[in-house]
Amino acid sequence: MNFTRCSFLGLFSLLAGPVAAQVFTIPPGAYRTAAAYHRKQPQPAGINAFYPDKRGQLVVVVPRGPKTAKLRVAPDSVWGYVSGKGRTSRLFRNEEYRLEHADTLCVYTQSSTTVNGALGGANGDNTRYFFSRGLTGLVFPLTTRYLREAYEASNPNFVAAASKLRIDQSLVDFDRKTGLFRVTTLYRDAADK
Repeated sequence: MNFTRCSFLGLFSLLAGPVAAQVFTIPPGAYRTAAAYHRKQPQPAGINAFYPDKRGQLVVVVPRGPKTAKLRVAPDSVWGYVSGKGRTSRLFRNEEYRLEHADTLCVYTQSSTTVNGALGGANGDNTRYFFSRGLTGLVFPLTTRYLREAYEASNPNFVAAASKLRIDQSLVDFDRKTGLFRVTTLYRDAADK
């Protein structure tokens, strides 16, 4: 009896593993507004989402019984989407930005692969960083100049701290202990003053 019970529990844990792996903190799907994203209410909800397809549309994969269906959504009708891997992307002015940090100062990335074959160089990943004021603000390149323009009037302590970075420091340095970029740490520190 004990062997049967242990075997059953072992089999159950093997079957429950994939189900437990699909617990989402923010459900996958398309988000019409930043407020819907904040409330974790995708429309439509699905098990995966990606952008763009061959038609330039946002695709949400939706379960339909044992099968799935692909719903296509116009990218200009949504704020963004969350993929099946839990990655959030914002669609802004026909560009896709991956949300790295969401707060009153949001940090985004865009990646592109460069090929330098003509120059004899190596292929490489080129990650560019951007920011916005909140989830609905305009998206700007993450530079000291744009931070100054966006925050000089409302948060001069933050602008001063960002302007005082040493040459060996970057706004996008990432601290694994806190899970924050240097720019978000400076922003939070300035808010505490």
